Amino acid sequence: MEVGWYLRFSKTDRVEAMVTAKTAPQVRHEAHIFRDWIFEFQDKEDHVLARMTRRKPLYKDEDSA
Repeated sequence: MEVGWYLRFSKTDRVEAMVTAKTAPQVRHEAHIFRDWIFEFQDKEDHVLARMTRRKPLYKDEDSA
């Protein structure tokens, strides 16, 4: 799992990842490490959509550009 690297070096304020149900607990564990991100999870059959959003945005909102 490379989620930690994406969160450390992300040049965006939101990261979404579709992970297997089997690896979802590893991504959920990252929430304990990366306290400056909000983690949301949505079950989708045999996968989980993990959405991670910075608590304090660093970059301009792409939607308002």
